[in-house]
Amino acid sequence: MLKKFFFLVAIFWTCIVLVLCLIRLDGAPKIEVVNFDKYVHIFFHFVFTMLWYLFFRLEFKNDKKYKPFIVSFAFSVLFGIMIEILQQFCTVSRSGDVLDVFANTFGASVAISLFVVLDNYKCFKNIS
Repeated sequence: MLKKFFFLVAIFWTCIVLVLCLIRLDGAPKIEVVNFDKYVHIFFHFVFTMLWYLFFRLEFKNDKKYKPFIVSFAFSVLFGIMIEILQQFCTVSRSGDVLDVFANTFGASVAISLFVVLDNYKCFKNIS
């Protein structure tokens, strides 16, 4: 039951990220923070990686301990790259940005680092 819950929440977040990264933002209010869009990418992929990690932790519970970390991190990075490619070639109002990929990777790295520390302190012993 918990695995299904994490899966549905992760899918929901994935859809939110996909839509927000591909829609036109011409009418959106401008936020005067330097590199604000990079912070948004970091946040999106931090949450994305956390949610998928929780699902993969249950999905791969009989496999190696590090597998959910690797799979959720790789999935986040590849998803971010795919979005940048879609922005570049499939939208008119958006363009792909290599720095966004770095921001996505940083957000995923922070999430995985946090979960490695939490896992070492046995914070997830009830989720297995």
